[in-house]
Amino acid sequence: MGPSSTEFIHDQEEPGETVLLVDFEYPNDHRLPQNWPMIKKVYVIIVLSLFNIIGTIASSIMGPAQSEVAQQFGVSNEVAVLCTTLFLVGYIFGFLTFGPLSEKFGRKWPLILGIAISSLFNLMPALGTNISTVVIGRFFAGFFGVSPVGVMGGITSDCFVMAQRGIAMAFAVCLVFSGPTFGPVVGGAIVGSTLDWRWTMWVVIIAGLGLCVIAALAFPETYPPVILRKQTNILRKRYGNKNIRSALDKEGFSLQDIARVYLIRPFWLFTTQPILALLTLYQSFLYGVLFLFYQSYPYAFGEIRGWETGIDTLPLLGIVIGVFLGTVGIIIYNQAYFRYHCHGPDGSFIPESRLPPMVFGGVIIPIGIFWYAWTAIPNIAWPSPVCASLLIGCGMYLLYIQGFNYIVDCYTSMANSALGVNGSMRSIFGAAFPLFATQMFHSLGVAYATTILGAISVCLVPVPICFWYWGDRIRAWSSAKVAPV
Repeated sequence: MGPSSTEFIHDQEEPGETVLLVDFEYPNDHRLPQNWPMIKKVYVIIVLSLFNIIGTIASSIMGPAQSEVAQQFGVSNEVAVLCTTLFLVGYIFGFLTFGPLSEKFGRKWPLILGIAISSLFNLMPALGTNISTVVIGRFFAGFFGVSPVGVMGGITSDCFVMAQRGIAMAFAVCLVFSGPTFGPVVGGAIVGSTLDWRWTMWVVIIAGLGLCVIAALAFPETYPPVILRKQTNILRKRYGNKNIRSALDKEGFSLQDIARVYLIRPFWLFTTQPILALLTLYQSFLYGVLFLFYQSYPYAFGEIRGWETGIDTLPLLGIVIGVFLGTVGIIIYNQAYFRYHCHGPDGSFIPESRLPPMVFGGVIIPIGIFWYAWTAIPNIAWPSPVCASLLIGCGMYLLYIQGFNYIVDCYTSMANSALGVNGSMRSIFGAAFPLFATQMFHSLGVAYATTILGAISVCLVPVPICFWYWGDRIRAWSSAKVAPV
């Protein structure tokens, strides 16, 4: 099909004026991303995943360089931690920005420009001569660097039908969740080598700008209204008719709509919807714990066990391996169980069918945390705490991926708003927890400090269990409060 196969719908907008509204030829139009060849859709997900890896590695890559930063600029370690914290503070606002941008301008350019601008702001810490320049650059790098995460759900929904979306999302979230854990490993390797600590930024800058150039030339737009708008512009020029319009021109999306959907509604949902509030707080706490571990592992394996810089962050790969194991597990669960048990006798979809892996993940997280807490000492061989990391990584991934899906299932028409406040709240916890990591682990020790985290995790285990038993009642009760906002 080409332009000649475009469907025109006559729409009388004003007396005497005929508007030609351009639409797709549903359902088999080859321009619709869901009808693209599978190899093209896989290519889109791979490129998106590379953007996510770069954006999320950047969040934690400066962690191993904190001592060098503090020493060079004559500041305390607590101030040096701001290089990570302010990046995540930027995430808070970025989550609420790139969602609406992708709905207005499509997925491609907010994605590319976000990482490109983030890479340019990373020049400030790469070249800065004072700590203020470094931390301000990190804040804006975080604000723009969240763009791949902000458009990930939209691109996945654009390209894959429901039957395929679970596998695509599982893979995409796997790499998003692994990125922050790869950051300290990459940063530790740079700091432990003969390279200057600023190369932690140069690596991100080079990779980010290089991928942006490639994507600008070879990454397709996936948002159907924007694809349609491009086709409309071609037809306007071809026929010289300004009354040819696309569905995007017809419907519009005003600044008032953007403010309502992405700035007001998210926090209104958080304060009125117990499912969203509890899952968001649960996931946010675990996200904060993850960033605490980025401080704990170098201390436990570096200072306590005496491992060299660059080697002391390698045990974090145990968390990454756990995430990949969780990905395999969730794909098997979706294919072997979920698709056969996700509908009731009347054919209605049951969101709670998402929850068994989340319950399992919630149980193994504290087991892994307690295991790590009491084996991260020199007289116990290092493979033991690394094996504990497998449980932590696997459990966190299962809780995150199924939690995201459950939120989308419960608030389908408001999913962007719900996930926006979820992402912002997680970033608040991720930004705050590293601020007290040094004092916590030095004052209490790894065993007792991590035990406290494990105890809190145990208290949160009942959250998905309660939703498993009473989720339908809670949804029925809270649906009465879901009104247009």
